[in-house]
Amino acid sequence: MIKRSVAHILLLFLTSFLLSGCASKPIELDYNPNAGETRPNQYRSNVTFGFVTFEDLRVAKQMMGDKTLIGWGSNTYHTNANVPEQVTKAFVDTYQYLGLKAIWIKAPPDNFSFSTNSWVRSLRSLYPEVNIFVIGKLQNYEFLLRSGGLSGLASGTFTSLAVTTQARVELYYLDSQTGRIIWGNTLHHDTYDRKVSKMVPTDFAALRLQDALQNVVLQSVDRILPKINKRDPGSVQVLSGGFMADVPKTPEGKSAGTIPAGKGRLEIISKPQGARVYVDGIYYGLTPLALDLAPGVHLLKVHKDGYETSRDKVGILDGKMTPWNGDLPRKN
Repeated sequence: MIKRSVAHILLLFLTSFLLSGCASKPIELDYNPNAGETRPNQYRSNVTFGFVTFEDLRVAKQMMGDKTLIGWGSNTYHTNANVPEQVTKAFVDTYQYLGLKAIWIKAPPDNFSFSTNSWVRSLRSLYPEVNIFVIGKLQNYEFLLRSGGLSGLASGTFTSLAVTTQARVELYYLDSQTGRIIWGNTLHHDTYDRKVSKMVPTDFAALRLQDALQNVVLQSVDRILPKINKRDPGSVQVLSGGFMADVPKTPEGKSAGTIPAGKGRLEIISKPQGARVYVDGIYYGLTPLALDLAPGVHLLKVHKDGYETSRDKVGILDGKMTPWNGDLPRKN
């Protein structure tokens, strides 16, 4: 087993070396809150969010000690951007774009520490206008670019390229007065493209990485705004086409209530909406959809005519909600 693992690592290294050639130029990251299907000023709110610059807990950064690392595969890719700052700014920019009040707390006080009981009080003294402080821990924000085949090694060309992107952020929203958590969870979105478009592969990978990040940001909007309105009714108003309309419904078209005993909930959101949902081969309805299922591993298929079908294995936990958010690429 050990010899096989070592051989596998050496093969990956050799493949990476042959593919890499010389070092690549830094990847340009240019997040745009207007990308995708978002529209400006969808909300009006009297609540102000204060985003503290996110912690960078990415495995690549921890192992390599390099904050600029952004991609793996045929080469090791880097960016000129400060990654945690770039991700934090994406949240702030998107919230503001949607009409929500948000500020970026770039530099907390010198003695600031989340390990102390007084950190909320120290921030509140500097930012009295903030109602909700947001702590983020960046778990993953990288892409993997690899060859879809090795037949072109001799000539230096490849039959195809595939790209996987992963964006994963652990978030906590805290009441600025009490320090209590309003809501917290880990949000993530992965994309996989079997064939890279005619764009420069690294440019395409960066674009898909931005798409994954935007999906995570919009997930956070979907999750926190209903919590805020439940605590303070009317504090957030949906003006037009807000993402709260994407909250999954039951197959009967009703809002999902409490999770029944002995069940776990799967919430499926697709982009575009209206995709057919199959679990373990059984058709349940169209996205966005909320399903209460028996705990365990289930096979999920999300299909919409004219788009690539997504298939996934999802683990359902007793009494817990499992989100599934997926982009369905349009067929070529």
